[in-house]
Amino acid sequence: MVFAFVFGCDFNIDFSERFGALQLEILGLTMLRMKIKEKNSVGGISGMTIVMYAATYFCRVGLSLPDTWSFEFKDLDPDMTLGCVSFLLVLDILKSVFVTHRKTYQAELDVFKAWYLIPCCWTISVLLRPHFQNWTFTYGYCWSSTLFMDVLALMPQVVMMSKSGGKVEATIANFVAATTISRCGDLFHSLVFMPHARSSAPFSYWYAVSVQTIHLLLVADFMYYYMKARASALKLAEDITLADTVV
Repeated sequence: MVFAFVFGCDFNIDFSERFGALQLEILGLTMLRMKIKEKNSVGGISGMTIVMYAATYFCRVGLSLPDTWSFEFKDLDPDMTLGCVSFLLVLDILKSVFVTHRKTYQAELDVFKAWYLIPCCWTISVLLRPHFQNWTFTYGYCWSSTLFMDVLALMPQVVMMSKSGGKVEATIANFVAATTISRCGDLFHSLVFMPHARSSAPFSYWYAVSVQTIHLLLVADFMYYYMKARASALKLAEDITLADTVV
């Protein structure tokens, strides 16, 4: 709603949902950047996840470029505007991991390598990918590869957290949670706001939805323990407040 007011476009719940999901994505990346700045360390952060997101956001911005330069800013796709913010944040974090604070990077725990995952995603798209009406081969191939990279991008971070013995900084856990909730918004968008795709290309539609669902299932275990830990922390804070009040 705020975006619509500032840039003069009509309020649209579909647009607002995508805007909110991208804001969560930016929030997660901002928390990571603040953690690095405060501690001068990238300990616990998966460089492979950051590489995956750098590739994903670069492709996502490229896919959302307007067909012509005769356009108004309000007509730009959110992936083009807010997506550029995410991409710049990822590049900054990438520099911190592999250049500025490389000595603190725990490479021995970051075993799920991006240089295997990225070619795998682009190879799978050759064999099986969604394809919707009016898409060219090149666009469909790049869109599908970007979707697969996005699905696998968090996995190096989740694997790294599991190999660290369960000791995860709150900031990193919040980054994973915010990104996961953002992807829940993407799935919600597909299920609610794309009936035309569901009717015109049912196989491609349900294939894309299935891939998005698999993404959430891959991090479901982490989200369960994250929500459980947050609930315990909230209860502990309430108990402490109550005890102080009684005293």
